[in-house]
Amino acid sequence: MAGMKGTKHRRSIPRRTPALLALAACLSSAAFAQEAPARATPAQVAGAVSALRADLESMRFVMGAPVAAAAARWRVTEAAPRHALATAETSFAKVNRLAFEVTGEPLAEPPAPAPTPSATVLATVAAAHDRLRALLARVGVAPAAPARPPGNATWADALVEMVEANRQLNAMLVHEYRPAEIYDVVIESIRHAAGVADAPYPRLPRLAVGKTPTDVYRRLLDCYQLTRQAEARQDMRTLGLNQRRERRREGVPSSEAYDLSRLLLADIVGMGQNLQSTPKAAPPYPRPHYIYSAHVHRLTDILAGMLTTLETVGQ
Repeated sequence: MAGMKGTKHRRSIPRRTPALLALAACLSSAAFAQEAPARATPAQVAGAVSALRADLESMRFVMGAPVAAAAARWRVTEAAPRHALATAETSFAKVNRLAFEVTGEPLAEPPAPAPTPSATVLATVAAAHDRLRALLARVGVAPAAPARPPGNATWADALVEMVEANRQLNAMLVHEYRPAEIYDVVIESIRHAAGVADAPYPRLPRLAVGKTPTDVYRRLLDCYQLTRQAEARQDMRTLGLNQRRERRREGVPSSEAYDLSRLLLADIVGMGQNLQSTPKAAPPYPRPHYIYSAHVHRLTDILAGMLTTLETVGQ
């Protein structure tokens, strides 16, 4: 009887299997997509991010996690929905990772695209907040009352708030975003840049060791400036980030270099869509077994060289 009690009784308890959890996540995202507006204003997105950040602070306090390092807030004068979307997708991925680290549950699926880019931004922020709320409920943390955001928020304001949310998530994650993950994003950027430029891949340069995430961050800023110049020639709305201020930063964590690489990729993909180009196949560079910041920095040198060739593209 004792053996039967120890086996059959356990089997009778309903289990939340990975398949059921994934299905529930998809159904939740689908339900939100049906309710999502056809368009969203920057103020709506800023309000959604404000609510997300309030609950994030509740979770941080209960976890005893550190407050994000006091880096100066980004100074952004102009941004487009694609910049906010790339950053919102990063927020969703980080909340997903946090929930997995705390509970071990499978990662949730991102929401389906909404009818417009602005609505997709709002849906993605809402999906990240839904995932965070589910985590709060799982660990017994009460939701917070968010502060009321200003009604005249711009896309630049919404973007900066998301950057701050991502910085706090970085401080709460056990496993920060590693150089290998930045490496993969930069490879994607190179593929799309090669498609825009219709250029062959250059040879892989020699590896310069000793590079840090700060070096990678600054090199990504170089690439961003080149991308911005190419976008301006195509009359695309660019990201007005105060790069001079960002270049003075020291000790930039790997996770923030990852965040910037995602924004850079979004802009290069946007250029390709604007010019109706097709990304090339992955470059034939051997993937290192161990990837350090030096390997990412070498790729950013290749990317910068390809972006320099975009001066006359689209003219």
